[in-house]
This record gives sequence, structure tokens and C-alpha cells, in this order.
Amino acid sequence: MTDGTGTALILVVDDNEMNRDMLSRRLERLNYEVIMADNGQRALELLQEQAFDLVLLDIMMPKMNGYEVLETIKRDPKLRHLPVIMISAVDDLDSVVKCIELGAEDYLFKPFNPVLLKARLSASLDKARSQSNAGLDPALPALLTAIQSEVDHLREMITTPEQHQSLGHISENTQKALRLLGQ
Repeated sequence: MTDGTGTALILVVDDNEMNRDMLSRRLERLNYEVIMADNGQRALELLQEQAFDLVLLDIMMPKMNGYEVLETIKRDPKLRHLPVIMISAVDDLDSVVKCIELGAEDYLFKPFNPVLLKARLSASLDKARSQSNAGLDPALPALLTAIQSEVDHLREMITTPEQHQSLGHISENTQKALRLLGQ
């Protein structure tokens, strides 16, 4: 997960293509990776195929509305931890309350204020990261940093392109793990 450095993968679910594209462009400008779904059923399929860090979910969609998708996500033991921010043009307190009661992390009204969107995404991702890191050994970041230091030291001693490539992979994975831990 992320602090906005591009490591978060966000699923945008909206039946309106223009809304999906506009939201996707905004998120990509904030350095998030984005995958889009045009309906609730497709969103649930994607959630089973890939690990997302957050879902932006429209409420008003044909076939399967956002409430139904949210309920399905929160009933699934593998997905219930996933932060879901509901998005809607409906400015109705009852709708906001219903989404929060169903387990939504937050609620945003269309059209989006870019500053508020960024703040809500950041807060939701930070909260999810801290909750997922809560059960980790506190020594893990120090161990990963030590591994990275050893990799840097080994780079000076290796000679073949294959060794350089292998160390590059180790270094990339170590850096990714440190980013996931928020280090």
C-alpha cells in the first residue's frame, strides 16, 4: 500500500465511461495504478483475480448496484479488509449512512474535489496499511534494510550480468517490501 508513491492499485467501478476515465486520469496523476470495471459483476471478478489496495465504487449502476457489491465484498473473508470508498452523485444523508453501515471506509460526492479526493485516498490507504502492519514483527523494516545494505555491498564484488540481474531483483523486491511497510 502507499503514501501516494505509485505502489497502490485502485479499482475504479463506475458504469459511466466518462466518469471512469476522468477518475482514472486523476488517480494516475497522483501516481496510483488504476484498473477499471464498468459494472459490479466485473468488479467482483477482478477482485478475485487480483489484489487491490482500495476500491472506488459508484452506487448507481445497472444490474448490480454499489450497495450489493459492497455487501458482497464485506461478506468475503479474503476481501473484507479492503477499503472501499463509495462515490455517488446522490447527495443524500441516508445513502451515506447506509454505505458506512455496510462497511464503506468513506463516501465522496460527484463531482470530486481533487484535493478532497487525494486526502481521502491517502487517509484510507494509510489506515489500511497500518492495520495490515499491526501484526508484523517490528524488526522487519530493520531486517529488510540490512538485506538491502548487503545487496549494495555484493554489487561491488560480482562480475557476471546474471549476478547483477539477480541482485537487481532482490533489491527491487526489498525496496517494494519497505514501501509496503511505509518505510
